[in-house]
Amino acid sequence: MLKQAESINGLNELKQEAQKLQGKGLPYMMASVVIWSLICLLNCMNLNIIWVNQFTFMTTCLLLPLAWIFSKLIGADIFRKTSNPVSKLAFLCTMNQNLYLLIVMWACSKAPEAMIMLFAIVFGAHLLPFSWAYDNKAYVVIPIMETIGALAIGCIFGNRIMTFFMIIMQIILCIFLYADVRKANWKIESRN
Repeated sequence: MLKQAESINGLNELKQEAQKLQGKGLPYMMASVVIWSLICLLNCMNLNIIWVNQFTFMTTCLLLPLAWIFSKLIGADIFRKTSNPVSKLAFLCTMNQNLYLLIVMWACSKAPEAMIMLFAIVFGAHLLPFSWAYDNKAYVVIPIMETIGALAIGCIFGNRIMTFFMIIMQIILCIFLYADVRKANWKIESRN
């Protein structure tokens, strides 16, 4: 029983280290607000859906540079090389989304009007495992709401309203994560 408690404590320490290093994923979520805003803007323009879809894919190239900038603003170090297995697991969870993007790419050619909705569903769903890695319930609630909401709103109201919904949901997630990061930083500072 003592060994199990030590293992759990060791795992919790690894998680806390990864959470601090990654800022609980906040830099990526802040970057996603910018990206979803650009996607929303694209959907408000009078462009052919094929062009909107192509430009949507291009906006994702901004994720890492924007996340790096936001990480500097909040004091995280998202690109630090580490042997922490929790950080590696979080990276795998992020890479998992890339495999699902094949479905989105298929939709781009077969059902172009549904591509952005599928993109939103994949994006929302891929956030769920971070609830364990970052010990934050917002990573449970928001992804479920985004996934179901993107499907419902996308089918009923279309891409413009659905992308606006995604922006709002990501802002809410950022607010929860920011409060959590500030609370964690306050705890760290009060121990010194």
